[in-house]
Amino acid sequence: MDTRFDRVSYRYGSVRALTDISFIVPSGQTAALLGANGAGKSTAVDLLLGLKRPRDGTVTVLGGPAYEAVARGRVGAMLQTGGLPTDSTVHEIAALACGLYGNRRSVAEVLDLAGLRDIKRRKIDALSGGQAQRVQFAVAMAGKPELLFLDEPTVALDFKARRQFWRVVKAEGNTVVFATHYLDEADEYADRVIVIDQGRVIADGPPAQIKGDKTLEHALVALTEETQ
Repeated sequence: MDTRFDRVSYRYGSVRALTDISFIVPSGQTAALLGANGAGKSTAVDLLLGLKRPRDGTVTVLGGPAYEAVARGRVGAMLQTGGLPTDSTVHEIAALACGLYGNRRSVAEVLDLAGLRDIKRRKIDALSGGQAQRVQFAVAMAGKPELLFLDEPTVALDFKARRQFWRVVKAEGNTVVFATHYLDEADEYADRVIVIDQGRVIADGPPAQIKGDKTLEHALVALTEETQ
């Protein structure tokens, strides 16, 4: 079932975050929302999760309203906002997440999937940024979601950990929508790239097409400079 934006706009007070955005993500596709910090990517993910409602337009997730897909446990998400209970252990967080989804996956499976078995007894406040990211990934995968929303999922990971993360995601075969400002990440792991600039979609297509589009040169150079 498709996930889509149909002429969606959103604003914070008088500030427009998204303006008349439309796109469709078919089942099984990995789509990147590529843009600089502040472009509107995180707002788009929040709308897809039903955390915000559009001022105009329609958001459809897996063929229906966003809140229904989330409530039925069909969606997993890694967000930049929100935190983990710092006095809990990695194992306790994984067990809680698995329990919320009716133990569709065992705790051991979730820990292995996210590469957390060796640190399962460690408390959250003792983790590095990359390790905390992996715990959030474990929570997102606990319910065997059909659709994954990932907001800057590898920002705290080193090169090796980033590659391992994407190997696991790709092996799961989910539909994936991920927000990133890493051009190389979108190029390597997305089937399709949706470029967002100042709240508008300025390009949408396969990675090779996006990289070869001379009209996007300024936006892509800005992204490259931002990540250096």
